[in-house]
Amino acid sequence: MLGEFKMTNKMNSPKRKSKTFFHHLGSFDFSGKSPGTYSLGTVKVYPDAKKDLLDSAESFRKAADRCLNGCKVEEGIEQLTLPVTVCTSFSCELFLKYILLIENDEKVEGHGLADLFRKCSKDVRTSLTELRTDILQILERNNKQFVEARYHHEVNSISFRQQELLQTAELLSKFVAKRYQNENA
Repeated sequence: MLGEFKMTNKMNSPKRKSKTFFHHLGSFDFSGKSPGTYSLGTVKVYPDAKKDLLDSAESFRKAADRCLNGCKVEEGIEQLTLPVTVCTSFSCELFLKYILLIENDEKVEGHGLADLFRKCSKDVRTSLTELRTDILQILERNNKQFVEARYHHEVNSISFRQQELLQTAELLSKFVAKRYQNENA
C-alpha cells in the first residue's frame, strides 16, 4: 500500500544547491507468476522546480535525438516516429515553460508551442527569432504535436516533423544554456 506523497513548491524560496531525491514507491507482481516479473516505481523530485523543468527538457531532447539519430535504419526495423515526435515536442514545451518560469517566476500550463512562445517577453521572442527567423512558423506548424502524436489513434491523419522539432529543441537548449547560465549553475 502506498502512502500519500505530497510535494510543495515555493517558487520564491531562498536559493540552495539542488539535490535529487529518489522515493521508492514499491514493487508489484503484475503477472502473479513468480520472481523476475516485478515492476518498481521511482519518482525523481528536485526541490527546485526550475532545475527539475530544465533537467526534464534536456532529458526529452536527448531521448528524441537517440530515437531519431541513434537508430540504424534497416528494412523490417520500425522507425520510432511517434516517440521522437512526442519527445521533441515535449522538450520544446518544457524549454519554453522554463523560460517563462525564469522570466515571470510563475508556472504556465498548456501544450501549445506557439501559444507558449507568444507568452514569452518581446526580448526573448526577438532573441530567438534572431537565432532562427522561422521559429514562430515552426512552432505554429507543430503547435499541438505533443497532444496529437500521443493521441494519433483518435485523428484521421497527423503530420510528423520530428527533425525540425529536434532542431528547435536543440536551439532552445543552447539559448537557455547561454542566456540563463547563472540560473543553471
